[in-house]
Amino acid sequence: MAGRSFQHLLSFLMLLLLCAKPGLGNVTGCIERERQALLHFKRRLVDDYGLLSSWGDEHDNRNCCNWRGVQCSNQSGHVIMLHLQAPWSENTWEYQSLRGEISPSLLELEHLTHLDLSCNDFEGRHIPPFLGSLSRMQYLNLSRANFSQTVPTQLGNLSNLLSLDLSRSYYELNSESLEWLSRLSSLRLLDLSSVNLSEAIHWSQAINKLPSLIHLDLQNYGLPPIPPLTIPSLSHVNSSIPLVFVDLSSNHLTSSIYPWLLNFSTTLLHLDLSFNDLNGSIPEYAIGNMSSLEYLDLSRNYLTSSIYPWPLNFSTALLHLDLSFNDLNGSIPEYAFGKMSSLEYLDLHKSELDDEIPDTIRDMGSLAYLDLSGNQLRGSIPDTVGKMVLLSHLELSYNQLQGSIPDTVGKMVLLSHLDLSRNQLQGSIPDIVGKMVLLSHLDLSHNQLQGSIPDAVGNMVSLEKLYLSQNHLQGEIPKSLSNLCNLQALELDRNNLSGRLAPDFVACANDTLETLSLSNNQFSGSVPALIRFSSLRKTATLVLAILAWLNANRCVLPSMLYLGM
Repeated sequence: MAGRSFQHLLSFLMLLLLCAKPGLGNVTGCIERERQALLHFKRRLVDDYGLLSSWGDEHDNRNCCNWRGVQCSNQSGHVIMLHLQAPWSENTWEYQSLRGEISPSLLELEHLTHLDLSCNDFEGRHIPPFLGSLSRMQYLNLSRANFSQTVPTQLGNLSNLLSLDLSRSYYELNSESLEWLSRLSSLRLLDLSSVNLSEAIHWSQAINKLPSLIHLDLQNYGLPPIPPLTIPSLSHVNSSIPLVFVDLSSNHLTSSIYPWLLNFSTTLLHLDLSFNDLNGSIPEYAIGNMSSLEYLDLSRNYLTSSIYPWPLNFSTALLHLDLSFNDLNGSIPEYAFGKMSSLEYLDLHKSELDDEIPDTIRDMGSLAYLDLSGNQLRGSIPDTVGKMVLLSHLELSYNQLQGSIPDTVGKMVLLSHLDLSRNQLQGSIPDIVGKMVLLSHLDLSHNQLQGSIPDAVGNMVSLEKLYLSQNHLQGEIPKSLSNLCNLQALELDRNNLSGRLAPDFVACANDTLETLSLSNNQFSGSVPALIRFSSLRKTATLVLAILAWLNANRCVLPSMLYLGM
């Protein structure tokens, strides 16, 4: 949410910086020497998908500035951009990649500032060192291109480089092989995610030598812990690096990372330290002084409840906070999140929480996503939950909540996902749920709810998945369910429902219904013509539904089943 919007903004600014140049565009003809260089480049590649079919010598196709992926300056005619990122195929779920090797003929493109060969397949070859001689290069993307071994140190010669993405290939980099990074003094974006940095013990020192860096992504390949550092005083912090985006997730980082983070305490907007080995408490000096921080992900670590005081420092800025899969044993202090008035996303899933949900939850009026599932929360759902009128996703499943569903949930008219399953909720389903017309997912299964299914459920016209199984619901299935034309899954099994189903039972969902479970109820009469539901016919769901129906209800097979063919 907040992170995505920030990344989109950063990408836009980077694109604007790299591409909005005077003299960008196509001309009536390209430089012949550069045209020949591109043709030599093409000959070294295997083009299985015809991506370079526009590159040719034909009379009407000689202008290389009109070739796919090529862009020239409208002042000089020189090639300044070669953008050949492989397209993704929705049919085969793979990239339509070029294969082969990169020809040194690219050295003839002396004015090249943008080179993107990402998502192609260079079959385990090395990155060619000669790319370091393209001195005007500002944007280089070789990600997901199946390069291997080490990164050539010659890339350090690209002193004008603003963006470098070498992610998701098979390099092995140690501290010595990162030395070339320090020469990229203009670099704004660095992405080495999923690159083997497990031997790069002093990786943080290499980053500290990039004075212009804004975006850093080193996620997902065993980044080792930073050697223990002396905690600097705030007056001696190196704040010259203007980092605003840092993703260090899925590594082996420990609490020794905290002093290093101080270097960016005034500029950082996005910080992801999820899937690491952080444990215990977080020193207030480490994150608490990041007054501009908007996105913080600390999920899947070993943090404890002693972290709570420092979230108070984010009362005005923080939009996204993920603390799921930690060891936050005990209750949620009322002061912990109540003052975070700007917070839009809060995830505390499986964080070993117990006790009750605090009433101060009402103060998070900007919240759009709240997940407290998979804990041991007790007590009732507070009425104050209805104060969060901007909420679109509420997940409270797998807890020990009791009492009834408060009527105030009906005030959350923007909800699209509501999951209260696997608790000990009692009482009836409130009629006011019918006002939640944007709701697409409703799961109240595995509780102790009683009474009938309210007719108001039929007003929830956006509903796609309705799970009410394993409760104590009684009465007939309301005819209003026939209004739910978008229904994909309907599970009402293991209740005390009874009566006969109308012939047009959820007929509106003929083309969408994929899962239907009605077993272990008290229905009577004949099995309805379920086979007329074309989406059910595609799976074994229909057969299972009929067999379960016959086993668990007092029904007989109809004399003829309509196949709808």
